Amino acid sequence: MRRWHFAGTRVWAGILALTWVLSTGCSEPRSLEREPEGPGLDLVLGEDIVEVPRQLSSTQRAQVTQKLEGVVDPTGRTFYLAIRRSELSQRWFMSGFLRQLHPGGADYGAAQQVGTRVVRFQEQNGKLFVFDARDGLDRSDPFRPDVLVDAFPIVTDFSAFHRLPGSEQYVLFDPAAGLNRIGFMGDHWYGSGAIDFQIELSFAQRFRRISDGVLYEHVIRAYTDDPIDSAEILEVNALAVSATLSMGLRKYKEGAGFKETPLPEQELFIRSDGRFIRNTTTLEQVAIKMHIHPGMKPIRWYITDTLLMLKDDPRYVDADLVGAIKRGIEGWNALFGYKAFEALLGGGDMDLGDDDKNVFIYDPVDSIYGPYAYATRSVNPNTGEVRSGRFYFNSNMMHAVEAFFDDDLLALAQLTAPKARPPLRLARPGLARESECEFGAELFHPGPSGQTSWEEDDASATPLTKTEKVERYLTYVSMHEVGHTMGLRHNLMGSLVYDGTPATPRSSTVMDRADMLDTVYLQTPGSYDVAAVRYLYGLSPELPTDLFCTEDAYPGWEDPACVGRDRFDDPLTRWFTPNWQAEVAQVLRGAPGSSSFQRLLQHTGDFVRSGAESARVQAYDALMQQVRPPLQVPAGEGAAYAARADELARRILVHLHLETYTVFTKHPYDPPSTPLYTQALHADLRGILLNVDGVRGFRVRRVMVDILKDQQTLAAYGLLQDVHTELTARLPTLSGEERLGTMELLGRIEVARSPYFR
Repeated sequence: MRRWHFAGTRVWAGILALTWVLSTGCSEPRSLEREPEGPGLDLVLGEDIVEVPRQLSSTQRAQVTQKLEGVVDPTGRTFYLAIRRSELSQRWFMSGFLRQLHPGGADYGAAQQVGTRVVRFQEQNGKLFVFDARDGLDRSDPFRPDVLVDAFPIVTDFSAFHRLPGSEQYVLFDPAAGLNRIGFMGDHWYGSGAIDFQIELSFAQRFRRISDGVLYEHVIRAYTDDPIDSAEILEVNALAVSATLSMGLRKYKEGAGFKETPLPEQELFIRSDGRFIRNTTTLEQVAIKMHIHPGMKPIRWYITDTLLMLKDDPRYVDADLVGAIKRGIEGWNALFGYKAFEALLGGGDMDLGDDDKNVFIYDPVDSIYGPYAYATRSVNPNTGEVRSGRFYFNSNMMHAVEAFFDDDLLALAQLTAPKARPPLRLARPGLARESECEFGAELFHPGPSGQTSWEEDDASATPLTKTEKVERYLTYVSMHEVGHTMGLRHNLMGSLVYDGTPATPRSSTVMDRADMLDTVYLQTPGSYDVAAVRYLYGLSPELPTDLFCTEDAYPGWEDPACVGRDRFDDPLTRWFTPNWQAEVAQVLRGAPGSSSFQRLLQHTGDFVRSGAESARVQAYDALMQQVRPPLQVPAGEGAAYAARADELARRILVHLHLETYTVFTKHPYDPPSTPLYTQALHADLRGILLNVDGVRGFRVRRVMVDILKDQQTLAAYGLLQDVHTELTARLPTLSGEERLGTMELLGRIEVARSPYFR
């Protein structure tokens, strides 16, 4: 079994050795030294793209053999490419998959699709130019752009090639010597974050031929203009990045009979990149989808054999992990009535970077980020046809799922806690590409009891074993991610169909970001999935009728029910409120807040900001119930309990009224100002400002003045006036720090109200 791993010190040392041996400097991408004359090449020309081996001198070969030690291609073999001149004007897919990245590996963005371009070639001035040839670049008849992607030096002095019969029909070029010093990765990956990315060293290796083109690896050493914001990395130069791109050059081809699906008004489906409709201002986009049709050869998904390493772990010895993933991938077949997908275990010769494969990647290396999984895909930018997909799942995620279903709270906390090392990223935002779908540590939040203990809603059902739950989760998450490669977006309202009884499904869709407790019941496509897939793939003209929302179409800050990882038909009452109150009860008694604290505050707060009038007051009361004045201190609890309640009240009210952006959605919002809500809020602000229960500190009371000032209403102004009058009347009875603090608070109120309106 071949075990792949992400780049580390030894890999980087090997890359440096090879680039030193095979290059002559670092001011620009370099080729090999001039090839020594020899007896000729044992090569027959005939394919549209041909690998032309580059000869090494005896000195170079000895250095490569000594230094590489199997880190990269152990022969040190590299190559030129020869492309048939008659094919230059034809369109090709040029794709890049980030196979390795140093420093950071997958934590830093490896195992991601960098991009797919449609290109054509043109020979001119001793260079082979690459032009962007996708549809819809030209916006008007007078202005039709020629968009240059790259240019490669044409090799004219390799006599061994030029002596070959038919060589005059080919253009010989060096694929590792592109003159675009930003390059494919810089254009697609770093450019969106306005980060300067310059390739300094590069070479090509591991050429492979497939039915419609070629694949190879492009290893680069590059520099950025921002330091990597990290400690304890295995890289001396904080501006340096090295990467291995799996590159594909494949004949442009659209699936025979492939029909584009126009986007409906609702954001049900993932959008294509888009194209301009000439002589208009319209950017046309269609839904992305796979080419699934009757009579097709099933689309294969390969599962990396690294998953078998888990069989050596006693926690998984009885689990059918491969079978669970296979059931998730192939679970979509029932919607079509024929075998659209098949899943199988990949062998040791399978490469996860191959552009013609769909791969479930299991990473056996623990991540500094903790548990996470994500999907990425390659799409034809012209038609929206999905060409391939990949799904990454790391060992932390696997073990966190097992710990959750084993009720092992200690192990779960260790697996999901932030690590000591900070995230590997550049200081400026924009480097890390966000996947279409990502699962992370936030999945594993406590239930209403403050624990992950399993509660079967159907007491009559046969309890599931831990192993069965782990298998079922893998089935759910595999089905969910394949749904994205099919073109489906999240539907975050799927859980609203669940009323808590055994007769109702946990969600109308596997495309919900379901709570862990419900994932084990989502084992087949739901009613929404059936309708959405039938519409997308031309099997029905009818759109889904189930409730629908997604992240950027009525997200939680607009509709509080549009949120993932909730449960039930009334999530405020039955899920967020009991979870929040259980969390607060623990914090008030001295327990540290869990990772779900901010999430629960956020989502319950969404009901305050954008729910119906009654829901706003209900959500606000749920947030403040245990900490509002006058505070009810349970028997046996002392001053620490009261101090924690005071601080929590401040944090809740600041979140609702002074934070400009929410933590999770990053969207601006305005605090509510409806009469019932304002009445409840002002009662709490008055009680805190006047310290009616004797536990409110001046730090918190000063913040209440800021909230009233920020409201900019006559009601808030009147409350400041009333509080000022009452505190002034108290002054003669106060002494010491209490008197000084009250005087400072009065001064703050005077500043806030004179003038009050900005």
